[in-house]
Amino acid sequence: MAIEIRVNPLDFEPDIAIGIDLPMVNAVGSGFKLNYTTLDQAYANAKNLLLTNRGERIMQPDFGCNLKNSLFEQLTDDIVENLEEGIRSQFNFWLPYIAINELKITPSIDNHYLKIELTISLKGNELDTKSIQLELTNTQY
Repeated sequence: MAIEIRVNPLDFEPDIAIGIDLPMVNAVGSGFKLNYTTLDQAYANAKNLLLTNRGERIMQPDFGCNLKNSLFEQLTDDIVENLEEGIRSQFNFWLPYIAINELKITPSIDNHYLKIELTISLKGNELDTKSIQLELTNTQY
């Protein structure tokens, strides 16, 4: 059985940027760092969605996963399940071209620490993956 892998045609053009990477400042401090592959841009878009709280984005008040707000909740198993469901539903709505291959949320009840590990790929090309690791603490906010 053959497996069909879809690749964005712009990924074959080395001089055409797909989008802007995060952080938005280049290493030398001038201009924006650009992404030249669809998977790299999907990684930046996923990270942007995870780090945004609902209400922060102008004209799109439902954009974001509200992870920062969950740091001040009682970190129970129900909260972790709700976070996983929330992340998956936000990805399905805002980034439907991204497949979540693996999602692991590790809370620390003692010091309000939340570690999120996510492995993503583009739908139609599950062989190429990227991993996102976020560590959120209440001392950052």
